Amino acid sequence: MTSMSLKSFVARAATAMMFSMPLPALHMLRVDVAEAQTITSQPVGKEVALALQQEQQASQLAAQGRAAEAEVLYKQSLAAIEQSLPGDPILAASLNNVAQFYRAQNRFAEAAELYNRALTIYVASYGDNHTLTATVINNLAGTYLSDRKYDAAEPLYRRGLAASEKLLGPEHYGIAISLDWLAQTHFRQGRHAEAESELKRGIAIAEKATGPDSQLVIKLLDHLISVIKAEGRTQEATALTERTQQIIDKSRK
Repeated sequence: MTSMSLKSFVARAATAMMFSMPLPALHMLRVDVAEAQTITSQPVGKEVALALQQEQQASQLAAQGRAAEAEVLYKQSLAAIEQSLPGDPILAASLNNVAQFYRAQNRFAEAAELYNRALTIYVASYGDNHTLTATVINNLAGTYLSDRKYDAAEPLYRRGLAASEKLLGPEHYGIAISLDWLAQTHFRQGRHAEAESELKRGIAIAEKATGPDSQLVIKLLDHLISVIKAEGRTQEATALTERTQQIIDKSRK
């Protein structure tokens, strides 16, 4: 298998992650390619193979709460991969993974820098309409949203939505998730009418794609209730709350 085949394997792994994401995972489309990258039988250089092993070890340390040790390995791994594969999609995947590590620690500026570098590589390699690119667009937007940089998050979420519609089709549940992210951004900007419209569209898509009683529908309804309440429309909010509770009660039976 060639090194290009390794890149294809990584891309397929990310595609599978994006298309089969569990419904409760509404906040991020994560690309976790560390496991795929540790396939050292592929014809990559020894330095890169060792670096990818280090990245996997760093991920394990981070999961154990050993963040300081994980960061040392992440930095060593990233430096080695960048030296051997500058501008390569495999480097972009590693940049994304380290950015995820920083984001989990609320180190948003550091995460955004790495996501931006990964995005530049993916756009140059694949364009916007690719699962890897779309994933990093959404990850970067989510970082800005968490950092309360709503004006930076909003155009990225629009860009991610456009890419997702081309990749998944307009009726895929992933579009409902993208609309939810955009609506959350607009809600925090005080743009309630836009948020309401996006959530209603997302609910309609989710009901068809995942069923009217799905966890995704419940989540979107909950966000819509927040928007309606912020508008002072108490009766509508109460009706939506009752509808949501009925779905929850039904799912418990």
